[in-house]
Parts: sequence; C-alpha cells; structure tokens
Amino acid sequence: MPSHRLTPTEQTILNLLSQGLSNRAIASRQVVSVRTVESHISHALEKTGCRSRLELVLWRLGRSQDAGTEPTVTLPLSPA
Repeated sequence: MPSHRLTPTEQTILNLLSQGLSNRAIASRQVVSVRTVESHISHALEKTGCRSRLELVLWRLGRSQDAGTEPTVTLPLSPA
C-alpha cells in the first residue's frame, strides 16, 4: 500500500510540476540538478502509487479538492 506522506520538497516539486514546468525548469527554480528533481518525482510516484507524471498531477489535484482547497494549475502558453 502506498504511503502518501510526501516531504515538503516533494510537495514543492509536485506543485511546480502541476504548473506544467519541465524537470529542467523546476531544477532551475529550485537551484538543484535535473537528476535531483527526477529523484523527487520518482519518490513521489512510488509513495502515491502513481505511474506517470500526469497521474501524479491528477492525484495532487484530487487531494487539493479533498482538502477543500482550490487547486491551481497554470497551463503553459502555446507559442503564437
């Protein structure tokens, strides 16, 4: 059974992932390596039982709604 206890850093990474940021963009914002971001995402996937980044974001959105908070998702703008 998966454990849903994400570390504060994993939660931060997941929030940035939910905003549509790439691993590289997340790494730049957090001033860490891309590999570190990949590790945090892998740990979050394992803890939640999710199988993909998309499923992880959907899981996060569902958890936000369960907690009674409004989920925030920022979709990247399409190039004109």
